[in-house]
Amino acid sequence: MCNLLRLSAAIGGALLTLSLPAQAQNYPERPIRIVVATPAGSTPDIGARLVGAFVSAELKQPVVIDNRPGVNGTLAAREVLKAAPDGYTFLMAPQSTMSITPHVYPKQAGSFLTDFYAVSQIYRTDFSLVVNSASKLHSVSDVIAAAKKSPGKLTAAYAAVGSASHASIELFKQTARVDIYAVPFNGSPAAALGVASGEADLLFESLPSTESVVASGRVRRIAVTGSKRFSLAPAVPTVAESGLPNFVVTTWAGLFASKDVPRERAEKIANSVARAFANPELVKKLADAGFLPGDSSLAAFQKFWQSESEVWKTTVANAPALQQER
Repeated sequence: MCNLLRLSAAIGGALLTLSLPAQAQNYPERPIRIVVATPAGSTPDIGARLVGAFVSAELKQPVVIDNRPGVNGTLAAREVLKAAPDGYTFLMAPQSTMSITPHVYPKQAGSFLTDFYAVSQIYRTDFSLVVNSASKLHSVSDVIAAAKKSPGKLTAAYAAVGSASHASIELFKQTARVDIYAVPFNGSPAAALGVASGEADLLFESLPSTESVVASGRVRRIAVTGSKRFSLAPAVPTVAESGLPNFVVTTWAGLFASKDVPRERAEKIANSVARAFANPELVKKLADAGFLPGDSSLAAFQKFWQSESEVWKTTVANAPALQQER
């Protein structure tokens, strides 16, 4: 009888062991939730929905978008960290939440750099430097000259404290060694309208976020912030070629997993995103929205995220306006 029990236990253990790879292969078996750190209609939200639809079709499971905006993305991040680390809940967050906020608000978000790991960069796009269409500022050199002639007189709009637009103006001030007065607005659309109405002189903001006011003729792009001219605005020079060779800013958003999520599950999501990016229809939809596909390799995105974090850590350390918890 004892031998029979031992044999049954051994068979049961073997069957359990054999079932584990099958479970891994069957993942995902239910809907995947993507918690977005920004409101519906925002740039990261648009990217999440575009890519999520293609990933859903490939994995044959719904991808549910759950917007949890607030407190520079920390509400969404905390929501993901509360979820079971089973690979069914991911964070979709922009550059500001994952590379800037941890240094601006280290008590609230400093642990994000170790609480999460990068899964897949969903999109990237450049910032553009925009001014009012009636402005006498027509180039980066005009902005620098005006700022040096009258320190503190020029005003730069930004979306919120610690946002990418805020950090970008602080980096610009440090790089160009100028004094520009930074003015907070209630989000990117409000900041863009602030420049359009003449409440502020200039703004660094993503191309998608400024497209409507540029198209209206109320605002003019004078530079983009990437390492080369942006394909959707080829006539606009880069800040780097306009006199500040060390000023390069690319804004992006991506998927992140809490640190205890099995890597093989995150890899499956990353690989699915990579295959989605091979679809010309998705690439066109991203381009129409002002995006370029991100780097969907988990390892490459992790390395990129770490390097971005170091850049903004230095920027924050040299910008008192960004130091909220010291």
